[in-house]
Order: sequence, then structure tokens, then C-alpha cells
Amino acid sequence: MKLENLQPSGSFKIRGVGNMCQQAVQKHGAQTHLVCSSGGNAGLAVAYAGRQLEVKVTIVVPLSCSEFMKKKIQAEGASVEVGGEAWDEADLVARTMVANDTHGVYIPPFDDAAIWDGNSTMVDELKEQLGGVTPDAIICSVGGGGLMNGIILGCQRAGWDKVPLLAVETHGANSFQQSVLAGELVTLPKITSIATTLGAKRVSAKSLELSMVHPVAPFGVSDAMASSACWQFLDDHRFLVEPACGASLCIAYTPALLANIFPQLNQGSNVVLIVCGGSNISFEQLVQYKEMFGAEGQQATIAVRSGDQILLKMTTETTPQRAIISNSYKPTPQVA
Repeated sequence: MKLENLQPSGSFKIRGVGNMCQQAVQKHGAQTHLVCSSGGNAGLAVAYAGRQLEVKVTIVVPLSCSEFMKKKIQAEGASVEVGGEAWDEADLVARTMVANDTHGVYIPPFDDAAIWDGNSTMVDELKEQLGGVTPDAIICSVGGGGLMNGIILGCQRAGWDKVPLLAVETHGANSFQQSVLAGELVTLPKITSIATTLGAKRVSAKSLELSMVHPVAPFGVSDAMASSACWQFLDDHRFLVEPACGASLCIAYTPALLANIFPQLNQGSNVVLIVCGGSNISFEQLVQYKEMFGAEGQQATIAVRSGDQILLKMTTETTPQRAIISNSYKPTPQVA
């Protein structure tokens, strides 16, 4: 497990946005005003970076951002503005704010090369920490695609071009999965998942581009599975993470899924799980999710493979959900 939840801002976000913030201040000086649109974690990371760099910071959040998260951002010394119901609307407010401020510098939450470059450093660390062992697979959550982009670019630099990546989203926030299925960028009508920090209606174009050259399996899980994994992770490791992180964690707690997605794996395989973390969570919120879903998070799943496709049917769902492996990775046909 790569414990990005132990980063100063509580998530991997500080790697990418921290890199971009530092570059911005180096270029524009002490008068720099960092402006970021965020559902929570990116904004908190920018606020933390701004405090360290001693510059002004404004974070524009959507209405879906919790008061809990707003207070965390403000505690880092940043101003918080509310704009729009969803992140994309808040992003327009942030861009307008920068356009009207001579010292304003726009910091996107996921869609910039400097952010991907910063996030890729976790792969540099992994290569050193694994001591020459090449992973058999990597698992990460996907929101806007900044984490996934960084991991893939890091893998390319590390010579891990063939290492498959399992990119996990929750249903209702699965813009990447839908884009891969459609073969083009898809904009979700709205975010309906509790994993609001995965709530980008449209994934970055770079994410779809990289999925065409690297073995990537987009996969969707239920909110119930994600929240259940958060509880299990808390019990096992005493770490409290949000459902956006629980989405990928639930794969580890449902090993039959991983075996169906990547049948070449076995008990001796080396699988890296990116624990992306997330600060938009409290014990009280986790209790609410448990009351909301009851035992649904423990329900079994049925996965069926046909050629290079995986059909997943949740016992609590009525419609099969599908994930497709990129053309560069062809698994052996199997039915489970």
C-alpha cells in the first residue's frame, strides 16, 4: 500500500498541485494569488501549499462541498468562495476570478502537466521502495484523472509500460469508465455518488489518451462497497479515509473481482494499492453511510468475462456494469 493518506494535506493531491503552486510562485513572485476550483482535497492541498509559500490563496468550491471541508481549508489560511452546484461550475467562477486579478494564477485540481508530473513522483518512490521488483498491477481511484495520469507517466519513465492499472470509480461519478466505453470523452449529466471528491463530470482528455497506450482497466463499484471498505480499512489499519479512496480499497476486500479482471495474478503477485486518502471524511459521516447502506456493502458480486470485456453485476443493482480493458492489454478469456 502506498499511503498517500499520510501526506500533510491528507491526500496525494499535494504532490501535483504543490508542484504547480511552487512553480507559480517561483515565476510570479510573492504577490502571487493562487486560485483553485475544488470539491475539497485539491483545494486543501493548494491552501496548505500557499501557507508554506506565504502567498494569498482562494479556493472556489461547489455547493456540494461540506462545511467540514470548508473549515479545514480556511484553517490553512485560505479564503473560500462558493460557486455553482458542481465542480465544473465552480471552475468557471475560479477562471473568471483569475481573469480579473493581475496577480491571480489558476491552479486546476487535476488537468495540467505540472500536476501530473508532481503525482508521478509516487512511482519514482515505488520503484526505489520495491527494490527492483516490478509490480504485477497497480490499483488507484479516478476522479478527474490527475492521479491516474501521473501514475501512467511515472510507469513509462520507470520502464513499467506493461504494468496494468486498475482505475476504479464509483457509479454516479464514473466519467472515465463511460468515456472508455464510448471511445470518446463523455460528460456525465450530474454526480450522484457519495464520493463527491471523485465528482468530475468529465475526465481529462489526457486520461483517455493515456488509456490508449497503457494497459488500463476502468472499473465501477457501488457507493455501498466503497463505504464498506472505508470501515474495513479503519478496523484493519486505524486509518480514516473517504469513499473516493474506499472505491479502490474495496477491490482488495473483494479479491474475486481482482482475479476476474487480471486472471494472470496469483497469491504470489505483487499488487500496489494507492491509498489516495482524502480529508473530506469524519467518523460521524462514516456512521451515516453505514446507516444509509446497511449491509449492502457486504453483498456479493458476480463477474463474467467474455473476450476482453468484463461484465459486473452487483446483487444490489439491476443493471450490469461493464469495464473494458484497453486494446493494449488482452487477458485470457475466462468465465467466473
